[in-house]
Amino acid sequence: MTIIELDDKLINKILQIGHYQSAQKAIDTILSEYIQTHKKQTTPFDRLCFDLDMADEEIDSLFIRDKDTGRTLDL
Repeated sequence: MTIIELDDKLINKILQIGHYQSAQKAIDTILSEYIQTHKKQTTPFDRLCFDLDMADEEIDSLFIRDKDTGRTLDL
């Protein structure tokens, strides 16, 4: 965890420069932009990868063929 300390002088400067209505809105905006710029971009390959914390049974169930798939039952 990172702790960021802002004094009143810095907060007032941020409010003046950014034309924010409140310090909370300014900090929320700054932090959300920071997170977006440093967020890891996922690639299609990353979306195909398995979570490492998946149970073995869950992974095995992904490769078991469901024999009823595609079957219909007319009554």
